[in-house]
Amino acid sequence: MNIIDTSSSPLIANEEEMIKNIPLFKIRPINYLLPEGIFTDVIFQSTASVKNFKNFEICNKKNIYTMGRSTKFILSSYGVESSCPTPPGSDELISLLGKNLSGRRFLIVKGVDGLNKIKEFLDENMAFSEEIICYERIELNNYNDLRSEFEYASAVIFTSVLSAKMYFKNIHSKDNDVTLFSISKRVKSEISQMGYESKIIDYFSDSLLDDIKKAI
Repeated sequence: MNIIDTSSSPLIANEEEMIKNIPLFKIRPINYLLPEGIFTDVIFQSTASVKNFKNFEICNKKNIYTMGRSTKFILSSYGVESSCPTPPGSDELISLLGKNLSGRRFLIVKGVDGLNKIKEFLDENMAFSEEIICYERIELNNYNDLRSEFEYASAVIFTSVLSAKMYFKNIHSKDNDVTLFSISKRVKSEISQMGYESKIIDYFSDSLLDDIKKAI
């Protein structure tokens, strides 16, 4: 059995060498200026937003939020604890932020073309917010060498919409008998809109490998 994880920030162990990590895009850091002023809340929208952020000192004694468990896990490795919704997602995070936004000042850390739903929610509710754009995701120069890696895959795990888009654009073949897995409803929905079906998997399950085997 050959299982491929397309995450750019893999968190799962390569159990028995059966799960192989093959990212389908690159992350390019972007220099940014830290906005002036004091913020009460900081939101990290992705693992890459954490890895390309340089000013963790501002997180001290603040309300810190992450979009999901992957980002929460990476952020904790920098010594910063955060709250995240379960399941992950913008709507779920909005619920976690609560309705009492008066007097709060939000800093959102994200990438180019990152989700805007949190920012739009804060703007609609007259809450102060600013954004830091600290990275961009770019396509690989060549996907030809990767096709052979996926040719005999039994399962492919998608941790982002972009990885799914790159897979179907550059790699997928209808001749491949492969089971597709998504780590969130949003990724599953986007894959469905592209005309394919995927199964939601708990990316953080202690029995991930067994769960995948049972689902194939």
